Amino acid sequence: MKDKKKEKIKCWEIFKCEEKKCPAYRSKDSRCWLISGTYCRKEIQGNFLEKTKICLDCEVFRVNMDATAIRETIKVVNAQLMESKKAGKKLQEKIIEYETLSALGRLTANVAHEIRNPITVIGGLARRLKKSIPSGTKAEEYLELISLEAKKLEEILKDVLIFSDKGVFKREMSDINKIIDDPLHTYEDTCKSASIEINKFLGDIPQIYIDEKQVRFAISNLISNAIEAMPDGGTLTIITNVEYISGKNHVTVKVMDTGVGISEEKLTMIYEPFFTTKTTKQEAWLGLPITRKIVEGHGGLIKVDSVVGKGSTFSLYFPYRAK
Repeated sequence: MKDKKKEKIKCWEIFKCEEKKCPAYRSKDSRCWLISGTYCRKEIQGNFLEKTKICLDCEVFRVNMDATAIRETIKVVNAQLMESKKAGKKLQEKIIEYETLSALGRLTANVAHEIRNPITVIGGLARRLKKSIPSGTKAEEYLELISLEAKKLEEILKDVLIFSDKGVFKREMSDINKIIDDPLHTYEDTCKSASIEINKFLGDIPQIYIDEKQVRFAISNLISNAIEAMPDGGTLTIITNVEYISGKNHVTVKVMDTGVGISEEKLTMIYEPFFTTKTTKQEAWLGLPITRKIVEGHGGLIKVDSVVGKGSTFSLYFPYRAK
């Protein structure tokens, strides 16, 4: 007489679990150890590699582990190992990039501090001299040019110093929807003259703990880039909402344009200092590298999706704790 086939058990049944958010809850699959993000021992667990010790001590794992389950487990473990390897490689690349940017930051900070004061003095002197020169003269024209160029250099140095900063932010509870209104108001006339329609969809989002000034700069920079990407007009769309990604709640800001787009090749370089996608002779400075630095300094992340000829979407994710 053949032995009866061993009956499988379900974790949510045997432990009388009522955690409805658990992905294994009421699941027909008895191999709950292969399901990522399960609620075990009243805590959210990771994938099988991350919860192996808990699984090995679990009655469900021991009872349900047969030849088929072993094959499936090996297959899943191999896939998770490959993902871990890819993640490790990305982390290594990130560390190398960070070290490069840190070295650049120290160098640029030293240079900026050395030349900032002389530039400020030159600009101030030019403005003072201009007041004592008769209007309509060549001298006045030259002094105006010196003043404008000095101011431009001061702005560049300000960007450089922000980029090289150690990331110390003056944070307070802030409403990103209100922060967005400032740069939109600033660029309103520019958009009208450039035949750019502004669409604003601001969701019901919570206040978050951020540096208003820095975040305003980041959003303003993305809006400015979006406008420049639409020389023949188009639509600028700003969206805010709440998203749950990577196991955390995030307040999300999306800046979308219907402009020229960015090629896949250039997408890998847009955060490099002084890189530009512009085909004109406009300056290429540190806008996007600073924007990323600001967002990551808040524990967030920045993503971009772009199609050449159709436009780009830059998404900023700021983490927050839900009550």
